[in-house]
Amino acid sequence: MIVLIFMVVFWVFEMGQLMYTYSVLADAANEGVRYSIVHGGGDVAGTTAIVKRFAGTSMHNMSAISVAVSAPDGNYNPPNRVQVKVSYTYLPSLYVFTTPPKLTTYAEGRMIVK
Repeated sequence: MIVLIFMVVFWVFEMGQLMYTYSVLADAANEGVRYSIVHGGGDVAGTTAIVKRFAGTSMHNMSAISVAVSAPDGNYNPPNRVQVKVSYTYLPSLYVFTTPPKLTTYAEGRMIVK
């Protein structure tokens, strides 16, 4: 019975870590979109650096985070959109017994100049 209780407590903790990771990735993608909109959208290296710096404030492995910046409408000129996708392979604490899921978050912004 005590083993079952420990397993439940552990998996509750693991799900909390998973949701925290997803939240950090979503916030990092949103920061990347904000940076890209303010800086005209064409600064892909700067946007990537901002996303990785924002995600790096948490306890995540930065080498496992990948960032993709694109212009769905063909170019970065206003009022076109800019899209930032951040993906990270989350490894649970007991990854030996499970297949590691790949978490992907997505944020999109629109640049408008009046």
